[in-house]
Amino acid sequence: MPHSIAPAEMERRQRSSGHAAVVASHHSLIDELETAISQRNIASRAEILRRITDLFAAGSTNFSSEQTSLFDDVMGRLVNEIDHSARAAFGERIADLRNTPPRITRELALDDSIDVAGAVLRRSESVDEDTLITGARTKGQDHLLPFLNAASLAKASPTSSWSEVIRKW
Repeated sequence: MPHSIAPAEMERRQRSSGHAAVVASHHSLIDELETAISQRNIASRAEILRRITDLFAAGSTNFSSEQTSLFDDVMGRLVNEIDHSARAAFGERIADLRNTPPRITRELALDDSIDVAGAVLRRSESVDEDTLITGARTKGQDHLLPFLNAASLAKASPTSSWSEVIRKW
């Protein structure tokens, strides 16, 4: 008589093998990240940043603060090691995500290049009041309109006060 596997056991094995594939994929990504950083290859860093951003986008609403902080650290390391056009593309991508990591959001919003900062300033709900004030005080005219747009987003936020932003500015 042939040996048969119960449907529940088959499902458990499939889930287990699917989990193993996800774990293997994450290990591969970590290996690629370490290689990209050690080899100083700007193109591979940009590709790894894109993949990490995809991973963050897929789960950002469910991540704990510790997990978000880890993404913040990794993204911060990579964004400083890529070229201008890749930084601008990263800013475009991250601008529409919710719950973006705070340090990387601030770094992009305060970037000297409006090509990098603009999308984050115009569309991100994660730019905090302190970043708006710092940017308004330290950046050039190209940055002012996006800062005003970002400030209007802050005005709509129940945690920010538009008059407080203007007063501090």
